Amino acid sequence: MGKQIMGLKTVDWSRVVDLVGAKTGVDFRDKELVRASALINSAAQYIFDESRYHPRFLVLEPRTQSRGYIQPTEDSYNVYGAGTEEVNGLYVRNGNSVDGNPAYTMYDSDGTTALYNMWSDSNASWFITDYGIDESGSSTYGMNSSSTTPPTSGWDSGFGESPSPIVQALSEIDEIISYWDGARWVGANPSEVAGYPDQNGFRLTSTPSDVVYVAYKKVLPTEYGDGNQGTTSDFPAEWLNYCAYSAAREWMGSVRRDEAFNPVSLRDVDKREAQVLIKANRQGAFDTIANIWTTRYAKDTSIASRGTGRVFRV
Repeated sequence: MGKQIMGLKTVDWSRVVDLVGAKTGVDFRDKELVRASALINSAAQYIFDESRYHPRFLVLEPRTQSRGYIQPTEDSYNVYGAGTEEVNGLYVRNGNSVDGNPAYTMYDSDGTTALYNMWSDSNASWFITDYGIDESGSSTYGMNSSSTTPPTSGWDSGFGESPSPIVQALSEIDEIISYWDGARWVGANPSEVAGYPDQNGFRLTSTPSDVVYVAYKKVLPTEYGDGNQGTTSDFPAEWLNYCAYSAAREWMGSVRRDEAFNPVSLRDVDKREAQVLIKANRQGAFDTIANIWTTRYAKDTSIASRGTGRVFRV
């Protein structure tokens, strides 16, 4: 059975393995299952790399720029959706709370004046306050939680307006699409900032402020599997057919001596690859993000499938 994660459907890992087994006629167990899992994950990595516009991996969030660079990883949180709008923004690591858990601060545009703090007390509660870390007062938002990191949801309003905020840890950047000097798609019209990756991170050619809003594709999560040994069993539903067909073809090619025949044709694999990429394009992310992204040379106007000679025009 599939399920929903933040509006995106997933299928259980066992369904992917079963489909590969149905195409190959193999009941995967033990060492054979390990080999099949490697082929499925290889296909997942390939289709992930083929497009930056897979909706489940797209992120738009504020990041800290320091000395003209944005780092791929950052120990900060994006707080958004709070009824008290002043609370929304980027909270960067600012030492620890008294109980040893990390504390975070949202600064004013000057980069030094603290506006709000997010911290924990006695390993039992978390607060978002307009006063100092570990000080007494009435919190804007708070909740009872023994989590060692800020909880993502379930905050109580306290003295803040409803609804309560969503608190999201910044993701690790895989591929940046664009940067802006302010929030995008919230009624504002921020300026786009040019930049490029190099060995020190993601470099900006101009640095308008300490906080830059970034649209990017986050990294592929931990390896897919049965949920053990650090794997995740929630497999993207839109990748099911492509990854199963690709893994089945690779499997049959590795076990058959006769290379003239493979029951899973390359055409079958290519067709399902095209379906994944075209569906990603239909989601609208390309229209809202890619069409306003211009390099120094050309605008990105196609999704190409490497190795097949096919280009999917948009």
